[in-house]
Amino acid sequence: MASLALLPRYIISLGLWSGCKTFLKVEVLQSASIYLAGYKFPIHLRPGTTDRQVFREVFLFKEYNFPLSQNPSVIVDAGANIGLATVFFKIRFPDASIYAVEPDSKNFSVLAQNANVYANTHPIQSALWRNDSYLRIKDKNEHAWAFQVEECTAANADSFSAISIETLIKKNGISQIDLLKLDIEGAEKDLFASNYEYWLPKTKVIIIELHDWMKEGCSREFFKAIVNYRFRVSIYAGMLLLHNIDLD
Repeated sequence: MASLALLPRYIISLGLWSGCKTFLKVEVLQSASIYLAGYKFPIHLRPGTTDRQVFREVFLFKEYNFPLSQNPSVIVDAGANIGLATVFFKIRFPDASIYAVEPDSKNFSVLAQNANVYANTHPIQSALWRNDSYLRIKDKNEHAWAFQVEECTAANADSFSAISIETLIKKNGISQIDLLKLDIEGAEKDLFASNYEYWLPKTKVIIIELHDWMKEGCSREFFKAIVNYRFRVSIYAGMLLLHNIDLD
């Protein structure tokens, strides 16, 4: 049963009429397609999954509405899940090119539905890693927003290709990543362990959730890497927000 405690948040974030209508569709009816004011295309959610929790974080509590000094031209959304942050970024920054990276095939299918309707939005079924490698999803029975990955070989039946940020940059002719969103369920430990020297100085803003409770050592590897560069660090909505002073 839907929690009426969420209704005021819907009204505050979306307005009286739109908030009540969206509350009914998301929380009560668990509709598969949601229309939001200001969004040209419907937002697709899967009933009975964690998609509703992600919807609340992005559109009600506006976790990614952090302040920026200027609009980004290139955004990388890693751990894109079903693409709700990607859609939020696209509406907020309509001229940006967005690369939405998600490894899980079921999540990716919905991500493609949500993102492909927007211009210059590029869903990529993969995961960011310290190098171009092969990974597999560690626990497919985990909630859809909490899949972890681990390195394996190409011979593994469940393997998929992982991509380094350096390869992503070079493959797409990117000169600078203006915004890098990282919510990758502990893979940040491996991403920042090595091979960051090429792309980290080319990254202007990072918004990251660290997952030491899922994989010990995430924070240690992250801070060991960024200490070599001039990042200004703050906290926004429980995540770390970093601005590269040398790219301001």
